[in-house]
Amino acid sequence: MNKTSVIILSVVGLFVLMFFIFVTMIVSIANKEVSIRTAIEQKQRDNKSEFDNLFKKISQTAQVSEKAMSVLKDILIGHAQARNTKGDNSVFNWIQESVPNVDMTVFNNLQNIITSSRDSFTMRQKELLDFKREHDILLKSFPSGMILSFLGRKPIDVQIITSTRSEKAFEMGKDDDIEVFKK
Repeated sequence: MNKTSVIILSVVGLFVLMFFIFVTMIVSIANKEVSIRTAIEQKQRDNKSEFDNLFKKISQTAQVSEKAMSVLKDILIGHAQARNTKGDNSVFNWIQESVPNVDMTVFNNLQNIITSSRDSFTMRQKELLDFKREHDILLKSFPSGMILSFLGRKPIDVQIITSTRSEKAFEMGKDDDIEVFKK
């Protein structure tokens, strides 16, 4: 083998190696994008399920409290009706009556469910936004952005659930304090 043949084979080998590395890089970037895209789609389905579960928990717990309120209402109406039929000393008897205590456990549980579920849902939405950010960086970085653009990959729209109050605050650029107890 002469020197020219060795050089030609070396150059061809180098090009084959570079081509193999380039193809491997394209496949790796495409696979990473598919992985992130799949994670985003799954997280959106997961968030929808969690949001549905949040309202089911609240609804089911609230039904229990509605039943408790109904029973309490019946007891109070019964007490009021009994006072009207007693005759003498009815005001005195009314003062001495033991009105049943309202068990606030159900309401406290409902508040805990709302708070913890909202916090959990907020964390899930933040995770979704993290996936979105990672995907956007992949699409905007070189060389992955160029390769993914060539493969026809587009940004992913994610759905973030917010309140009307939050939307208005971001629209106007300001938000007023919430008054828990009015003066």
